[in-house]
Amino acid sequence: MGLFVNCPRCNSPTHVLESRRADDGAAVRRRRECTACGRRFTTFERREPGPLYVIKRNGTRQRFDRDKLRAALVRAAHKRPVSADEVEAIVRHVQDEAESAGGELAAERIGELCMNELRELDSGAYLQFAGTLPSVSPEIATDREPGSVRSVGKDAELPPKAASRRGNDG
Repeated sequence: MGLFVNCPRCNSPTHVLESRRADDGAAVRRRRECTACGRRFTTFERREPGPLYVIKRNGTRQRFDRDKLRAALVRAAHKRPVSADEVEAIVRHVQDEAESAGGELAAERIGELCMNELRELDSGAYLQFAGTLPSVSPEIATDREPGSVRSVGKDAELPPKAASRRGNDG
């Protein structure tokens, strides 16, 4: 079976010698041979994922942008002990969630997913990211002004340096 693929050398039709799964089932590897010149080569077939969308708070849809999400997480984790691999894992998790939800995910849900994972990784990055969200649940910030990370409730967990400064201030 397989797709009709022409030889890269002479542009003649080819036939499939062997097919097998590749990349843990994410692709099909096919070994092919040209019917005219006999050249052998390998092709890979992969599913092309459909577009993903974010449902904004005002109800509009916007294309999901991995780079935009990664940049927001990197800004939140700036000078914090969060690795690039950990940030990429959060982005992958959000993307997987969007795919499993049928290709659309609410902006609030993306914020929740990021917050949950940042909470596990680093409280400072978590608080920085919370400060960028337009609406944050009451357990995250009680007396917070919009955009302010420093005015979180007194029971919130602070990064080590901030906690020591708060203790010194009285």
